[in-house]
Amino acid sequence: MALSHVMNIISNAGAVSAGTGAGAGGGGGSSLDSQTVTVGQSSSASGGSGAPAGTTVRRGCLIGTYGSISDGTSNLYSGASILEIKYQWDTVYAISAFSLVIAGNNRANSGWTTLTIGSTAYLRTNASYAANFGGNSHWVWPVAGDNTGASDPFSGTGTTTTCVFT
Repeated sequence: MALSHVMNIISNAGAVSAGTGAGAGGGGGSSLDSQTVTVGQSSSASGGSGAPAGTTVRRGCLIGTYGSISDGTSNLYSGASILEIKYQWDTVYAISAFSLVIAGNNRANSGWTTLTIGSTAYLRTNASYAANFGGNSHWVWPVAGDNTGASDPFSGTGTTTTCVFT
């Protein structure tokens, strides 16, 4: 199957369905780093001050809060800690996004092309990048219109999902 048939671009998200295999016939590319996330989940109320009440759901890993990641150090950034790798959505407001946070500011926004979470690939060039967001480097891929978690790339809470940088 041609690569163009394998890749499925999701509107405004910078996410694509990843192919399998290597070389020209599939996902291709060599892995620069691979992490396994034990999927955790957190939720909190949204709304207030007269706004409709909803719930913001976060799934993946936020170090020290929910989920875990092994080994949790980035081969791309000289062993810097991966602090966050998560998908977030709100049940009322269609404000969802996938995000990656690497410890330390001014990490290069280069050196890798794609971060594949399970079978969903996020292109680095489609992310909003902040070199110093609270002292860390932050990549965010907005996902339009998802208030159900339908675009969540992680497997169920308590399971593991492989995350691969190429």
